[in-house]
Amino acid sequence: MPSSAPGVDVLEARQLEVTFPGAAAPALRGVDLTLGDEKMIVVGANGSGKTTLIKSFLGLVPTTGGTVRVLDRDVDHIHGAVGLSTNLAEVYRLISLPIGDLVPVFAALKGGDPRELRERLHEFELDDVLGKRMHELSTGQQKLVGDLLAISFGPRLVLLDEPFDNVDFARRRRLVGRLRDLSAAVLLNTHELELLSNFGGWKLALMFEGRLFGPFRVDELDRLFLTRGTRPGALAEMTTSLGTFSITLDAGDRPMKSATSLNALVEALA
Repeated sequence: MPSSAPGVDVLEARQLEVTFPGAAAPALRGVDLTLGDEKMIVVGANGSGKTTLIKSFLGLVPTTGGTVRVLDRDVDHIHGAVGLSTNLAEVYRLISLPIGDLVPVFAALKGGDPRELRERLHEFELDDVLGKRMHELSTGQQKLVGDLLAISFGPRLVLLDEPFDNVDFARRRRLVGRLRDLSAAVLLNTHELELLSNFGGWKLALMFEGRLFGPFRVDELDRLFLTRGTRPGALAEMTTSLGTFSITLDAGDRPMKSATSLNALVEALA
């Protein structure tokens, strides 16, 4: 399966900013992110900028500052790159075909075998979606079909926006296994801190108010603390509208693992 060459970044953002017309504040501000042939999970609350981050890497929203390179191309020239995949349903709704007809279209575009995706749809008990268009599916079905389209046909870089939303427990477990075994670079965002225990060995970043903090390691989660104010030796410092917080190792005000969301943790210390 295709992969990036050693030492080559498949994704790089430098001081990325996105401000939507009429918005009171930027959706993304000063984002720096580098991803090589590895996997990263970005955790942040709904509205923190996670989806905008994914869309900016796909060229779906205009950047207002900084630079973005994806698969060694400027993001403005990324359209049509077959090594790039996403689960965003809006991408697949651009072609108004039943899922059963959409499968061979994307297989042909990416040089894959449509049987691969049909087998995965069967594995996830989604055979009944084949005769329906994406907009006719339930929210959970749309999410899963997008997830499976994203990880099929040998992608080099997979960008996943909240891939577990509205997905039942049994299918979540299957999807976790597929993602852990995937031979591709992955950037996955979620608002669910409790999901992190499934992704040992992955990189970890935190998103709050349009800013990205990290990277850390998911394996360090039990050792990470959020601490009010500035602390010497902190792994990272978060400047927010609620004040300044330090991310510290092995000691601090609140353990990261104790929270269900990053926002709840920040608000508890504010």
